Amino acid sequence: MQTIVKQSFQDVPMFEDSLYRSFMPMVDAVRAEENDFSKLFPCLPSFAEGQNRQDVLQRLRILGKKGGLMDAQDPLVTITNPLDGNPTRNPDNKNPEMTVGFTFLGQFLDHDITFDPLPLTSTVTNSKNLRSPFFDLDSVYGRGPDIDSILYDRSPELQRPAPTKFLIDMEAARDLPRTSQQRAIIADPRNDENVIISQLHLAFLKFHNQVIDYVVEQNPANSDPKRMFEEARRLVRWHYQYIIVNQFLKATLDPVVYEQVKKNGPTIFQPSAKPKMPREFQISVYRFGHSQIRPGYKPNQGFGAPIFDPVIDPQDGDPNDLRGGRRAPRRFVEWDIFFDFGVQEVAVRNGQAVVQPRVKPNKRIDPFISSPMFDLPVGPGLPDPVEDVRTLAGRNLERHLQHGIPSGQAIAQQLGYAPLTPEELAELRHLNFHRSTPLWYYILKEALVQQGGQRLGQVGSRIIAEVFFGLLLSDSSSYWSQKPTWTPTLPRRNGRTDGNFTMVDLLTFARVA
Repeated sequence: MQTIVKQSFQDVPMFEDSLYRSFMPMVDAVRAEENDFSKLFPCLPSFAEGQNRQDVLQRLRILGKKGGLMDAQDPLVTITNPLDGNPTRNPDNKNPEMTVGFTFLGQFLDHDITFDPLPLTSTVTNSKNLRSPFFDLDSVYGRGPDIDSILYDRSPELQRPAPTKFLIDMEAARDLPRTSQQRAIIADPRNDENVIISQLHLAFLKFHNQVIDYVVEQNPANSDPKRMFEEARRLVRWHYQYIIVNQFLKATLDPVVYEQVKKNGPTIFQPSAKPKMPREFQISVYRFGHSQIRPGYKPNQGFGAPIFDPVIDPQDGDPNDLRGGRRAPRRFVEWDIFFDFGVQEVAVRNGQAVVQPRVKPNKRIDPFISSPMFDLPVGPGLPDPVEDVRTLAGRNLERHLQHGIPSGQAIAQQLGYAPLTPEELAELRHLNFHRSTPLWYYILKEALVQQGGQRLGQVGSRIIAEVFFGLLLSDSSSYWSQKPTWTPTLPRRNGRTDGNFTMVDLLTFARVA
């Protein structure tokens, strides 16, 4: 397998945020001469090639508008039944591996490999990626304890030398460390966008801290704190990468496409020392997870709420939605609701007590987006106050025009797959997108047509597999580059070390579940 010497993670700035401006040089986010993004299919024309731009923009906005074709039109979400949605347009995913936690794991992975600061209103397309383009957890580690020391526990400085751990606020150990203004002290503030992604980031902080203890225990004769830190970080990264390859991708992609790219390697996204993130991936295909967002969640037994409620007072310290940037006793996650720990619960249905799995299924992948996503609040990773497009679907679709993304049909043909027919996309006929369809909508409909919404179809699976395996091969320090036959060494939830490792095992080892 080809390996590439990658750029140093030290070269990658933390997410530019006012919290860090006194600790790091300012980042010139967009320069005309720099571009960390590319195209997988540069020779293919835009889906709107030769059409009037304003006319296309108007039709995109109709497709992505609140109450429109893509709005699942969910009923009002209540605290007593937060998973309720429109049963015909927001159904459960029947894939037994695709539990509700995969939506947020997917979001976490996205934040680890890409952050494009380019606003929707920009007239240029060149942009700098503010994340390293590798699954190296720079969204968690930042540039390491020597440079981004604000993220780390100071105990080794003040007491005896020891491997560095992440800062955990022991007075609020179930929450991210925060400033007095509730700003999360983390390398990427987007990971405080909602309660669930915030808690997942916390789990990774605690996972590292537990791995530090494990490494020290396994190497009692080694007194070099920096070497122990590097070994712990390697173990954290490799177990994380193993989960990506063997759990996340396996559950998400078309099984045939997944096995082909895993076995033969990428063919259209070649490994390189500094890979450029393809726009077809970043803008279109990897946003499939937006389809799986529920209108609301019950993160723990006592608290359920809409994912976002824009009418809530932004000054509310404990709002009845799941937005991040808040600390309150009820704002935590019980992970056996999100990943399958095998826990059973008793529920009442039609007056009868029934025993059922506590873990909740994810939503089906399809073109129907939960209604709260059509009225987004302002926040990290969300619209800026000056932006007028507040629907998630509308924002995704406009970026296709902004960056000239090819149609799903053209890409399918380029990859050698049979495209969806105009009849299979007949709902778009009145918008004239049924023959040349924006890629994001295409891969959502493809998943529904080809896989019943249980996982992605051929085009969506191929692009994600190409990019994920291409990034892993581009990173000379990843397990997939160094030793693809490697198997995990940390003990699992059952105490065994049997060569497998899942999110359940990671959360257990981190002592958050």
